[in-house]
Amino acid sequence: MHPFYREEDLFPREFTQAIERPWGVLYHNPDNPDSYDSNHALIYRDRVENLPAVLREIADFYLSRGGRPIIYQSILDDGWFGDIAGDLAAAGYRSWQEAQHWMLLDSDSAIRATADVRRVTAWTDDLATHLYEAAGEPWEIAVAKRQLENPNTLYFAAYEDDKPVGAIYGHVNDEGVCRIDYLLVATAHRGKGLGRALTHAFVRHCRENRIPCALWPDGDTPRRIYEEAGFRYVCTMMAGRASWNQ
Repeated sequence: MHPFYREEDLFPREFTQAIERPWGVLYHNPDNPDSYDSNHALIYRDRVENLPAVLREIADFYLSRGGRPIIYQSILDDGWFGDIAGDLAAAGYRSWQEAQHWMLLDSDSAIRATADVRRVTAWTDDLATHLYEAAGEPWEIAVAKRQLENPNTLYFAAYEDDKPVGAIYGHVNDEGVCRIDYLLVATAHRGKGLGRALTHAFVRHCRENRIPCALWPDGDTPRRIYEEAGFRYVCTMMAGRASWNQ
């Protein structure tokens, strides 16, 4: 699973600026300030020599650019932010941990889907209107546009009345493994099975092209969809997050 964990840390390189630091990475996109994945620091436990100095450097970087300092712990440092919660609080951050229940594509999809799902290779403005804005997630528009500029992106959209109302997308990294980045359905079209149809199309492509694929679902409903699509639970990793609280 290590190739997938490494990509969990590094996937924002696909759509935002990545500034390398000795202790990790500063991700920054001033044109899309509402996207947390586009604007956060990634830190590695074994690269941090002076934690208070690193936390101050991160705060200074984002505050000087008008943003909120946000920090992601490397997923490889499972549970670390629980150990340093006091240090984070002393530096002005509110921290918490999130359980990521990792799943690996292991078998064929059992989903029987009849929706109109198409592979998308270039951005079209109707995606913004009928999907992202209709789903109440306009900050994801800039992310999706950038990802569709990358040839390693896999993007599938579901259509109703020839309008895109759902999408699933991910990317294949340099190690040849796929991370599913996002699954979204416009609010008015939820409950119609489009999430299942999109997931089925995505995993069928991965299986046909022998692309190893993993993800962690955000909730019980996505988890059930992914299980039906052929994913199995592997392990739980504790992801650390911190946000400036001053």
